[in-house]
Amino acid sequence: DRSAPAGRRKGNDMGRIVVLGGTGEMGRRVAARLTAGGHEVLTASRSTGVDVVSGSGLDEALSGADTVLDCLNLQTMSRRRAVGFFRGSAAAVTAAAQRAGVGHLVCLSIVNVTDPAVRRATGYYAGKAAQEETYLASGTPVTVVRTTAWFTLAETFLTQARVGRVAVVPRLLLRPVHPDAAAEALVAAVDEGPPPEGAPARWELGGPEVHDAAELARRVAAVRHPGVRVAAVPVPLRRLREGLLPGDEVPTDGRRFADWLGPSA
Repeated sequence: DRSAPAGRRKGNDMGRIVVLGGTGEMGRRVAARLTAGGHEVLTASRSTGVDVVSGSGLDEALSGADTVLDCLNLQTMSRRRAVGFFRGSAAAVTAAAQRAGVGHLVCLSIVNVTDPAVRRATGYYAGKAAQEETYLASGTPVTVVRTTAWFTLAETFLTQARVGRVAVVPRLLLRPVHPDAAAEALVAAVDEGPPPEGAPARWELGGPEVHDAAELARRVAAVRHPGVRVAAVPVPLRRLREGLLPGDEVPTDGRRFADWLGPSA
């Protein structure tokens, strides 16, 4: 396992990079940075004619690719939907990558998501854990980049479970990280290239401060969504309440939530 990149290559040395989910929140950030660094980048998503669930356009997108970066996402709390989507899409991508001769797969994941208690907590985490397992069993060199929740999750909480003007948010302890830091880690994983001898590599990254998820949502609501009220829901089991906190060995990015939220906070 690796906790941080050891070095970088120049963009032109890396060949063609396909960013799956390239029009989503993280995919856009990563694709822009890769392009600025001199890489040849193809952003692939349903809006560009690539559907990893049906397989439509996938072989064409991966043809000639040297690296595939998976930033696919599905917002759901259903275990069945999450596991079906993430496991199925990872299986489709690995099969297409092998047909295309892709030399490196990079998968965006979540710190502690394979912990049994965390995996049981919600369907989404179960889906991401299944995604990791599928990539790691593929036989293609894989780098898994696990980050803690991004600051932008506080915005998501305000719309994910809403009753009128009330957002229901669990009282989870998080050490969230700036989304730019997550994007930079993914770019570094691409630049580093496939892990030696094909063994999977795992990089991790967290933020500098521990926060309560409900309090983060309240702070964002106060600044950006006045009138939205946050109802904090206790999480009964400590292992679930604290399960997404990274260990002390996980590297930390120093950018703080208050700076991301802005001076009006």
